[in-house]
Amino acid sequence: MTDATNKPRVAQRIYDYFPTLERQARLELVERISIGADGGVDFIVMMILAATLASLGLLQGSTAVVIGAMLVAPLMGPLVAAGLALTQGNLQLFRKAFLVCGVGILIGLGASLIFGILNPGFEASQEIEARGRPDVFDLGIALVSGMVAAYAMGRPNVSGTLAGVAIAAALLPPLAVVGIGATNNELLIAGNAAILFVTNLVAIVLGAALIFRLLGMHVTVSETGGPAWVRRVTMSLSLIVVMLAAPLILNALEKKHEGQIRPTIYPVSADVRNAVSQYINKHPELNVIVLGRNSVEPDTGITLIAASTGPLVARVKDELRQIVRTARKDDQAIVRVFILLQAPVMDE
Repeated sequence: MTDATNKPRVAQRIYDYFPTLERQARLELVERISIGADGGVDFIVMMILAATLASLGLLQGSTAVVIGAMLVAPLMGPLVAAGLALTQGNLQLFRKAFLVCGVGILIGLGASLIFGILNPGFEASQEIEARGRPDVFDLGIALVSGMVAAYAMGRPNVSGTLAGVAIAAALLPPLAVVGIGATNNELLIAGNAAILFVTNLVAIVLGAALIFRLLGMHVTVSETGGPAWVRRVTMSLSLIVVMLAAPLILNALEKKHEGQIRPTIYPVSADVRNAVSQYINKHPELNVIVLGRNSVEPDTGITLIAASTGPLVARVKDELRQIVRTARKDDQAIVRVFILLQAPVMDE
């Protein structure tokens, strides 16, 4: 038996494991998803509110607020609709979903840019840092999220899982990090967050399209594999995934070598960094080793550890404390300064 005759049988066995939808169920599903891809007033209002929540939650480092923004963000609707359109060869629905998704992206990016500009002093929270180092596992999460969303929409008895899908997909927070990072000169974080957002976007569409096909939502099965535009779009999305896989794999390998990716300290604001740098430049015998806020016990304030090549006058510690407090505009801030004396290296 040739491989050509085996392929249809293998594909048929895969289809047999999935509950193919009846005609009426397919019609109802198309109607539900088309409504979800509607870019009306409700979509715009919810996107503005969700983007506001995501931006504020990221700036405050509030996990609960960020999760809330994921739940109310309506971006999943047009993405799943795009997956269905690819499966059915429905060009009109795909264009509609693509346009609505574009409007949502502009709203989310615009809101994050505004809050990034209005932010009085940028200090990258752990929520922001978490979106600044995506890896290949994020690609897998997005792909599976799109598959789960499509299956849950096609099977109403498991539709309660959609809330969990919205959290797992995490579409809006990376988009918000792009705007916040770009307006605060954190281009590396913004760029990595953009990679994460595009990864989520493309993988969700492809994952949804795959499940809809297994559910029997494709209109016809032909030798050519459907309309030409479907093949072109699918190949383009697949190519984007392949291109994104390279930096994502590299990030995963780097994390493996670096160890724990969650910081033990939070970074200080740019004002504090600049103030300390100006002082250190006037004292070439000093080198800063650590400057940050404790992430385990944030209330303990700021820790500054420096090394000196020779003895220093006692007032250096007091001056550094005052510089940090002035930059933070908080005279009561707890600032711990440790200065280590570098021992000379002796020849054996």
